Amino acid sequence: MDILAARKKAAEWTRTQNKLETEETAPAQPAQTEKPSGSASPVPSSPAVGKQPEAAKHAAVEEIGRRDTPEPEEGVASGIHTQEIEMLSFRLGSEEYVLPVDDVQEVLKSRELTMVPNSPSHVIGVTSIRGTVLPVLDLGRRLGLPPAVRDEKARIIIISPDDENAGILVDQVTGVVRISPDAVRPAPETIEQGAEFLKGIARKDDRLYILLDLHKAVGA
Repeated sequence: MDILAARKKAAEWTRTQNKLETEETAPAQPAQTEKPSGSASPVPSSPAVGKQPEAAKHAAVEEIGRRDTPEPEEGVASGIHTQEIEMLSFRLGSEEYVLPVDDVQEVLKSRELTMVPNSPSHVIGVTSIRGTVLPVLDLGRRLGLPPAVRDEKARIIIISPDDENAGILVDQVTGVVRISPDAVRPAPETIEQGAEFLKGIARKDDRLYILLDLHKAVGA
């Protein structure tokens, strides 16, 4: 019995030693975290606002500034301006009038005219320009003003409203001026004579100009 007990204890001791040696020599396995099936890969969280790089902070501030800045009004902040129009200026009495340069063919000195019977009082005659006979109007009379003074300063402006040439007699041609359409204002109600032939008035460089409605003035 002593011999059998000793063998049993020896076998148990051998198994114990083998188990210990096996655990010591086996490589350690890394711990694995179970991932639920179908779940997406984890997304790295964004860094805190206070820890963002300086460039990212500046970009964020600029984006907020763009959203909060109102759009510029058309024609104001955008720097868009109405184009000025070239006008020929001339005098009738003490007032200065203008009409578009595009409607002017040429400017002539006053000359002798051929009277036409039964013509309106403001049509003072006709003249021949390079073989073409044109009617000439006294613009002062047409506007209800005193007749033009036919002296060395008087001029006949050859105009072409609707491609039909005519001449208008004025007291003096003073030059060319540029006027913006935005600067034109309605003619004052106090103007009684010839108001229906005017488009409006405009001020430029401390001078007042009266805009002539050429089509109505010549009866076109």
